[in-house]
Amino acid sequence: MAYTRGQHVTGRGPSRRVTPRRLLTSACSLIAGMGAMCLSLDAAAATPTPGVTANTVTVGSISDISAPIPGLFTGAKVGTQAYFAYINSQGGVNGRKLILDGMDSAFSSGTVASAAQNIARNDFAIVGGYSLLDGSERSAVDAGKVPMITQVLTPSLDADPNLYSAVPLVAGGESTGPFKWLKSTYPGAVKAVGVIGSNSSTTSVIAEQTFRKLTYSLGYKWLFSHDEGYTTTAFLPDIVKMKAAGVKMVFEPSQQGAYISNIAQEMKQEGLNALLVSGANAYEHGFEPGSAGNGTLITTVTALYMGEDAKAVPTVATFDKWAKKVDPQTQLDLYTLYGWINAQLFVQALKGAGADPTRASLDAQLDKITSFNANGLISTQDPAQKIPGECWIAARYENGSWHRISPDPKSGFVCSPKGFYPTGYKGISR
Repeated sequence: MAYTRGQHVTGRGPSRRVTPRRLLTSACSLIAGMGAMCLSLDAAAATPTPGVTANTVTVGSISDISAPIPGLFTGAKVGTQAYFAYINSQGGVNGRKLILDGMDSAFSSGTVASAAQNIARNDFAIVGGYSLLDGSERSAVDAGKVPMITQVLTPSLDADPNLYSAVPLVAGGESTGPFKWLKSTYPGAVKAVGVIGSNSSTTSVIAEQTFRKLTYSLGYKWLFSHDEGYTTTAFLPDIVKMKAAGVKMVFEPSQQGAYISNIAQEMKQEGLNALLVSGANAYEHGFEPGSAGNGTLITTVTALYMGEDAKAVPTVATFDKWAKKVDPQTQLDLYTLYGWINAQLFVQALKGAGADPTRASLDAQLDKITSFNANGLISTQDPAQKIPGECWIAARYENGSWHRISPDPKSGFVCSPKGFYPTGYKGISR
């Protein structure tokens, strides 16, 4: 049944609205012998599918936009809107246009909880979005069994049965392939590692613990480690201490690209001759360190989505085009990509959820998606069983641009050495 916001208003006294459901209930109470039929009709009227009308499907998202740093995860909203605009340009899904009810967390757990409750009441699902406080969404999501198709940061959400992520994460898990490759390529540097981490969230702390355990098991030796706050922009004290300790490889896995730029520049300023290695965070327009960044490495499960892979991976050009179309000022980053790929995962499931989709029918379709690569934008993942992919690429920054390096293929991903930590993880049963 189609659902219209404001259709069901509970109130008392003269302001109480007369709705179709109230008329039906009143009629049933007056007509003898129709009890069973009226109960059935009333139950149907009482359980509409939120967010679904004859012509539209509305989903919600929650992102850190105005705080703790203005514009922090705006990309997550833009990426979701961009994919919806792309699909709407083709007629939508099963005759319905897609609408995003994108909300700002204001970096307030109470605001996040309230927004999640609003989505549970009024919208079909949570799609895209990215927030340091996403754990506050869980109560409303679980109570309403709201499908949640997004990337999350709170470890307790990783195994939530309502969550489907285009790139699944596992608390205590980390891909081993890139670190085996780094060890074989830079055997001396891995014996003298410095790490600048983040203490901004429980996720960051757990990730660093996992990272330490994994690298130690592979023979890496940490000479220095220090956690900075999420808003820290200068790292000179860390650089000075790493130089004194004899660090030859610097890991920065959690800060924004602009801040990693600062690390690169400060390393050059202090004469710290070490290899700078990051994850996907450094691969964004904010990373502009000039010549100080030459030689910086990243390993990631994404294609080079800012344009370098456009010829080999056609979807890259589509992503770039529509993100800029939705927001000409957008700075493509990992969060924009996250919004796009999770919107694509949602649309794939929605197409199979039937002419009159419900949350249950959407879940049923999501449970079937055990192989997903967003048309080559990411390595193959298993969202249904929450099993991360084992394949990745490496890229190097030189003179203002990124390029793939050996052992990467021209397109696709490296699947050897492979492996996912912890060993033996088999996913979940929903």
